[in-house]
Amino acid sequence: MLPRIIPPEQPLGRLAFVTTFVRNPLAVVPRAAYEEDFVASLSGPRPYAWVTSPGLVKTVLLDERDKFGKRSQIRLLGPLLGKGILTSEGADWRWQRQASAPMFRQEDLLGFVPTFVRSTGKLLDGWRAQAGGEAQVRPIDRDMARVTFDVISATLLPSADETVGRAVERSVARFQAAGAWGQLFALARIPQWLPRPGFFSGRRSVIELRSAVAQMMRERRKQAAAPDDLMNRLMRARDPETGQTMNDEQLIDNLLTFYLAGHETTARALTWTLYLLARSSEWTERLANEIETVTGGAPVEASHIERLVLVQQVLKESMRLYPPVPLMSRQGLVETMLAGHALPAATSVVMPIYVIHRHRKRWEQPDDFNPERFAPAHEAKIERYQYMPFGAGPRICIGRAFAEIEATAMLATLLQHARFAPAGHEPQPVARVTLLPQGGMPLRVSLLTGRS
Repeated sequence: MLPRIIPPEQPLGRLAFVTTFVRNPLAVVPRAAYEEDFVASLSGPRPYAWVTSPGLVKTVLLDERDKFGKRSQIRLLGPLLGKGILTSEGADWRWQRQASAPMFRQEDLLGFVPTFVRSTGKLLDGWRAQAGGEAQVRPIDRDMARVTFDVISATLLPSADETVGRAVERSVARFQAAGAWGQLFALARIPQWLPRPGFFSGRRSVIELRSAVAQMMRERRKQAAAPDDLMNRLMRARDPETGQTMNDEQLIDNLLTFYLAGHETTARALTWTLYLLARSSEWTERLANEIETVTGGAPVEASHIERLVLVQQVLKESMRLYPPVPLMSRQGLVETMLAGHALPAATSVVMPIYVIHRHRKRWEQPDDFNPERFAPAHEAKIERYQYMPFGAGPRICIGRAFAEIEATAMLATLLQHARFAPAGHEPQPVARVTLLPQGGMPLRVSLLTGRS
């Protein structure tokens, strides 16, 4: 049995809810949410609802999106990401999205494949240097975080300033550690100024990280000829209605958003995927055969990506079982009706993606690893709002195509040169903004001989 959340049989009382939520926000979702479309607690000062049916999710995220806001997410991430593309709404969000969209055209993204392969190769070289020809246990979660950050730094946001990378790594660790408290305070609408565990270290991290990005911007402005990357485009972007460019705070907000969201979610997807392959010699072998057939043993190229069908099926199934962002929420802006229930204004509508991806009505044997679900004939039958590792609706992740191509190229490159096995640790999934493996993800790595 794969590690999974064991849901409570009944909704938790107030004290049990708080203590369980702090330990793992996913663990408070009752069993009924895995079996029904709508489970709610609408009485009292803090009404909330678990929404798990594709139709209702579509209502919240698309059809009646003007009735729901992102207040909790903005409150949780706002101190770090300000009013960037992830934490803004309305006209502010639309023009920032328009300014960033040209960097994510499919044909342009395929040009990054050599960089994805090169960064993965550097990781493999580091493993070889430390292994001395022997199998070794590696902290795969940390390795994936570092290599995906290297990718972001070499593609969308090039910078020679290593202080940004170090600041990001420290800040993400601190932010994730205190993430459940931040989510709880936001959900319960507890005053933001009230101290909580991790409050002061989190503020120091924000200052450190934003200062590092500001320094990077100053260095960029000194360059005579700036490269045509996301940073340069954001600096030149203008609001179509006002003609104004982004000020320094807005630039920092968006650069941080892409630095953090652009590598953290892909790192989580690769981490859980390697864990699943470590437990499945059958699928490891099937992928290895496909990769050899498609590439002929040569480095992965852009033309190979769409032909690595099984690699993409495994990644999709991994993100079904362990979605990088396991929870999504909206807050009612007005009193409204949903699933025949009157939702008071300010109701927290939580769409637990982890639960939606394992719903008993919509998936056969939902807790099993079965990439055949995403074979083309089967994938066509999956409802749009039934599977959403990148979110859904107008605010679907702008970097989705980038992440899919990146993960495909990197996973294929890793499997050309290495095999993975369990290292005696069964990691429980824990929601900390992204889905972390509790206790990390140590895996035994064996490098293949005759490969360099």
